Amino acid sequence: MAITKEVITYIAMLARLQLNEEEESSMVSDINRIISYFDKLKELDTSNIDAMEFLSMDEDAFEKALRDDVVDKSYDREELLHPEEEKGSEYFTVPRVVE
Repeated sequence: MAITKEVITYIAMLARLQLNEEEESSMVSDINRIISYFDKLKELDTSNIDAMEFLSMDEDAFEKALRDDVVDKSYDREELLHPEEEKGSEYFTVPRVVE
């Protein structure tokens, strides 16, 4: 896929960039050079390379990697409050840190 000057002009308009002719031409050549690097990567033989762990669509591997979401015993609010805290309050009070 080759990037044309029209594509650069359209992208510049969307990004609200004001490019002159020289900058547009430079971007066309730069982006086409970057795309050619990606085309070279397509030529590599990756058959002996293992897939990255979480990019794999193998459901069994995904299930083994994550633990089950299990509801466990939580702490009682009354146990966590300091004795000097107001027992009727729904919130914890903390010392002021910003002056």
